[in-house]
Amino acid sequence: MSLKVVAVAAPQFPEGIVGKATLNSVDPASLFNACRLAALMAELGRGAWGESNWTEGRQRRRDTLLLMHSLKDDGPAFERLLQEVEPNLLILGAMSLCLPGAVACAKTAKEMLGDRVCVVLGGWHASETIYADGKDEIVHHPGSPVLLMSEKLIDPVFDLVIAGEGEHVIPWLGERIADHMRNGYLPSSVVSNLDGLSEVPGRWIVAWNENGTLRATRGSRSRTVLDGMPPPCEMFGIRSSFDVFAGRMTAHVFSDSGNGCTYDCNFCSERRSIREPHFELDHAPQRLFQQLRSAVKVIQQDSPTRKASAFVEDSTLLAGSERHLRLLVDLLSFAQLDLRFGAQLTVDQILKLPDGVIRDLKSVGLDYLFVGIETPNPLLVGGFSKDVGFRTAPWISRTEHAVQRLSNIGIRTGAAVLFGLGENHESRLGLLQRIVEWQNVYGSPDPVSLNWAVQHPLKGRDGGTGYRYHQWGVPSGPWIDAFSEFGEASVHFPVVGQRSPILCEVQEITRVQRCIYAQRRAKTNT
Repeated sequence: MSLKVVAVAAPQFPEGIVGKATLNSVDPASLFNACRLAALMAELGRGAWGESNWTEGRQRRRDTLLLMHSLKDDGPAFERLLQEVEPNLLILGAMSLCLPGAVACAKTAKEMLGDRVCVVLGGWHASETIYADGKDEIVHHPGSPVLLMSEKLIDPVFDLVIAGEGEHVIPWLGERIADHMRNGYLPSSVVSNLDGLSEVPGRWIVAWNENGTLRATRGSRSRTVLDGMPPPCEMFGIRSSFDVFAGRMTAHVFSDSGNGCTYDCNFCSERRSIREPHFELDHAPQRLFQQLRSAVKVIQQDSPTRKASAFVEDSTLLAGSERHLRLLVDLLSFAQLDLRFGAQLTVDQILKLPDGVIRDLKSVGLDYLFVGIETPNPLLVGGFSKDVGFRTAPWISRTEHAVQRLSNIGIRTGAAVLFGLGENHESRLGLLQRIVEWQNVYGSPDPVSLNWAVQHPLKGRDGGTGYRYHQWGVPSGPWIDAFSEFGEASVHFPVVGQRSPILCEVQEITRVQRCIYAQRRAKTNT
């Protein structure tokens, strides 16, 4: 029996479709990264992966990866995929709000395939709830999926849980499952023989529940070497097309410079102290350039009538480093790619960069920057680590200055707004009105992504909330529509010290957001 693999990004909501005003991609970028080395082994015909269902090219391989939004609406597609492939390895990726969706998907797979499938959970929820403490002891946060299974708070549907870097673990696991099946064993029983796993490169922890007992093994402290890793788009193709790039196909690309952000804002799951980024910027411009060049090549091959665009998924583009941004400009200038791309920078990073650097980035294809606005006054909600210019001018004034500066250079902006940090409802509506005024003057920011702050596990640095995350963050009913235009949002898991959202207030914000979206689309169409 050959290795047959399906990989799924678990849904955040029990039901509901993606709102028109939300930022949306059809490509599960995090899964692409986690599975890219396994896909390369399949591409090269190596080992069990070279005989798996992933050997038939990136288009067929991509068909076995699914990005789910809601369980009810995307569940039938997931079941059809299980019926078609009958996988013996199911890889599930989940953020904390997606844990109930991952449990439901795993349960469906076990009901359909039983022990003929090994179900593996990974993603940032696993990484934030299963970790090593200062004494190198493995710790389980109250929301750890393995702990929840042992306490019977969720069904025992995950055979293994991977925390941390899974790029090398997944290929190893596929090989071991194939060996297990050749010897007449069922795929799920692979947990009984994990000899050699500890030698797999990377900083990871693999945990499982053995008859109610928590078991785990871990990798080395050294980070996975990312130089030479295959670009995800070459392994899985590109199917997204972001509106901001005017009909171009859009790849998700990475510099692989680090796992997190240079800043340490306490509300953020990408904060430096949690992600332990260990920034590797020396070769980051080259790695990012290679991925951008690959995006152009893949789109030319797979979608020859379309042009190429890309969005850089770094928390901030090359950490906002002027020297490394100039290196990227040099590489792109020499290559002369037909490419437009977007990225993320903070307000103060934008204001700090010289005009010449921003104009040079514009000249090689950068025409869109996404910034986090979060709230009108950071000081009133406890402050932000990234609010480094607070002594020079108020946050909202600096934000407008950044939008104006980019507009003058010809770079459009988008914005992420984060409510639920302690601001009052009037200030939320006031911020949205301020953004509308900027749109009328500068044409940006557009789109505006709404989010409601969620308390993440943060490897135990969660203010003592100890949320278990085994229930849906947004329950079925009126809350689904109220949060339909939001990205990340939760009713049950507010950030430490804050109350849960109020339905009528969220409904009013959603109405305003839909009006903003409709007005912007009307102007675009005229």
